[in-house]
Order: sequence, then structure tokens, then C-alpha cells
Amino acid sequence: MMLQDKVAVVTGVNREIGLAMAEELAGAGARVLAAHFGEAERVMPLVERVRAAGGTIELCDADLRVVAECQRVVAEAVRHFGRVDLLAANAGLSLGHPFLEEDEATIDTLFSLNLKGAFFCAQAAARQMVAQGIGAGQHAPYRIVFTASVTGVKAAPGMAGYAVTKAGVRHLATTLAVELGQYGITVNAIAPGAVLNERNLADHPDYAARWAALTPVGRVGQPRDIAAALRFLVSDQAEWLSGQTLIVDGGWSVQGLH
Repeated sequence: MMLQDKVAVVTGVNREIGLAMAEELAGAGARVLAAHFGEAERVMPLVERVRAAGGTIELCDADLRVVAECQRVVAEAVRHFGRVDLLAANAGLSLGHPFLEEDEATIDTLFSLNLKGAFFCAQAAARQMVAQGIGAGQHAPYRIVFTASVTGVKAAPGMAGYAVTKAGVRHLATTLAVELGQYGITVNAIAPGAVLNERNLADHPDYAARWAALTPVGRVGQPRDIAAALRFLVSDQAEWLSGQTLIVDGGWSVQGLH
């Protein structure tokens, strides 16, 4: 399997994209430390599926708005598996209001998890990777991948605070790619477009049909689409790809006016 003997940390696994990411990497042979914030009932079916399929996964309940918790997640991966090779810094919240109505509490929440949490999870993982070193013949064995958003690339009304955090994550990937490449670490981001999940369906029951009509490939995104992009970015085939944002949105963001 392509990720055999690799250790992956995936954050935000109590939501659909994180669940799909953890399952995808485990299915590819990685030993997975899956970080979630409460909601253990949402995560246990993942654990059962992975283990039933012969995979290896451990859980860590952590509040990644707190720097010490970011560090603890990486420490737990090392405790269970002895090392860290891959980080999918996926944990985040999507909250939005019209700019003129936005409040401090929402902005503080968005910045502390989406940007600060991603920053310090990456720092903790990178420190561990640097300490492990680069083995003989290994050019870039380590991977950090952030979950950004197409709203960090294209403007969307009512999403200013969220969009700024995701644009920040994109630039964090480019900056860290330059700084960490010498240690054999590639850093990239994935920017999902419209992806079907429980919250979107609760807010907009017609979400799937609406976005299928707006997307060139003719369907809404699924969590598995984002997980597949992650699998590529952490593979050996992506060893010379760093500092990039892979937009996964069915072609929505490249359309002209219509």
C-alpha cells in the first residue's frame, strides 16, 4: 500500500471531510492519529470501519484553539506510533454573517481555530519531522496539507471572516513550503468548493441540486473528493509539488460570467 509504515495525523475528524480523510489515509496503509473535538459518537463508526478493514487508527480529543492541545495531538501520535510523517490540518469552522453585522466572538472563534490552530498544529508536526531527520535516499519524505477553501480564492458575500482565515492558510502553505523544504517537508493546501454535508443540507435542503447546476462537472462535491486530493498530495508522486493550493471544486471557480 502506498502509505505503508507512514504515520498520519488528521484533525477535524468529527466532520465529514475529516472523516473521509482519515479513512482514505488508513485505507492506503497509514497509521492514523485522528483528532476530534468532542462528539465521540460521530468518530467511533470510523474507528470500527478502519479496524474491521485491518487498518490502524487511534483517537485524540483536543481543542485545537489551544496551542498546548495542538502540541499534545502530535505527541499522542508519537506516543502511539513513534513518529509523524503526514499532517492533514483540516480542523475548522465555517461561520458567516454580512460584514456589517459581524461580531467579535465569531471572528475570534474563526481565527483561533481555522488559522491559529492550523499554524500551531503545523509547527508541532514540523518540529517532530525535523527531529526525525531525512533518511538516506529520501528527498522529501514528509507532508503537511492544510484544508483551505475556495472562498479563500474567490470572494463570497457574507463570508469575510471565514474567507480571510482560509486565504491565510493558503499563504501559510506557500510560506512554509519555502521555509521547511530544506527539512524534506512539502507543504500544500486543498481548497474545497461546495461539498455536501449535514450542515449544508440543514441550511439548504436543495444544496446538492443547486450546486450541481452551478458546477461544470454537474454534481456537488462529496467528502471523498477532498480525501482523494489529499491522498495524492501526501503520495510519493507529489514529492516535487510544494507551496501550492489545489482547488477541488468541479470547475466552479474557473467559470466566466454566466
